[in-house]
Amino acid sequence: MDNQFGYQIVHRADAAIWESRIIAPDMEIASYTKEYNLRHFHLIAQPVLHNILTDLTIDALGYNGVTPGPLIIIKQGEWIYLTLENRLDEPTGLSIHGLTIPNLLNNTFHMNQRFQPVKPGECYTYKFLCWQSGTYFYQSSQDFQVSMGMMGAFIVLPKDQDISDGIIPDQDYILLMQQWDIPQPQMGQIYPGVYKPDKFHRHPNYFTINGKCFPDTSPLYFRYGNKIRIRFVTKAGENQYMHFHGHNFMIANVNGFSRSDFMDDTIDLASGRRTDIDLIADNPGTWTLIGTKTFQQSNNGVAPGGFISKILYI
Repeated sequence: MDNQFGYQIVHRADAAIWESRIIAPDMEIASYTKEYNLRHFHLIAQPVLHNILTDLTIDALGYNGVTPGPLIIIKQGEWIYLTLENRLDEPTGLSIHGLTIPNLLNNTFHMNQRFQPVKPGECYTYKFLCWQSGTYFYQSSQDFQVSMGMMGAFIVLPKDQDISDGIIPDQDYILLMQQWDIPQPQMGQIYPGVYKPDKFHRHPNYFTINGKCFPDTSPLYFRYGNKIRIRFVTKAGENQYMHFHGHNFMIANVNGFSRSDFMDDTIDLASGRRTDIDLIADNPGTWTLIGTKTFQQSNNGVAPGGFISKILYI
């Protein structure tokens, strides 16, 4: 049986298949231990050296040695034990953006007197029930640590009984958008080396998808006829508009809330927003997913670069 968008209604037994179809180009997927209805993840907050281009490295902050941090995947109705180990030289904490959790776990610095930051060298385990499905992200509870790279995507898949009445895509991509203010002698040239980004992002000049600038972004590979979901997560200070050449899509979810019957070819991505789209791979060829703002299509003013990824049919 198909729904109006052409997705096949699947059975409860196929719930694990959805997780296996999630694709995170250029990102790591977090490992975990599982016991009954609980998944235990371990995040290490630490300085990282990360190549956003082959010859350009940022001296940033991240989790488990990477920025963005590894993708966390869990199912609705499961408990999560999320252990944060602090290897920074300053306090830190974790916040899950968009997911409703108990107030005790609201770790915004200076706002929740019940929260004690995780000090350097210490660990803390956050324990909560993932009762909402949707696309979210985790981040440091200290904003300037976020602007230095401390964030990662967080997906809660629907519980089994809901998937029986829902849809599973053939491919489920996650794309996390970031911007960086990297010191460069002048605009219009890329200067190889290792740079510490400005934490205020006053003049962003490099724009990454899953931690990479074009031409180092990995392509999205489509198979003709496949049903594709793409989850966009953004924490860049400036809005982005991403356009699909050769394809239209349907808005499926915004900030974890269902949408339907809204077709488009360009998506508005405000800072902190998460948007899931669905499309059918029905137009073979080589296409681009591209930011519509001219400067965001460059690396320090050198085009093409920034928010661009190829779409390739295989």
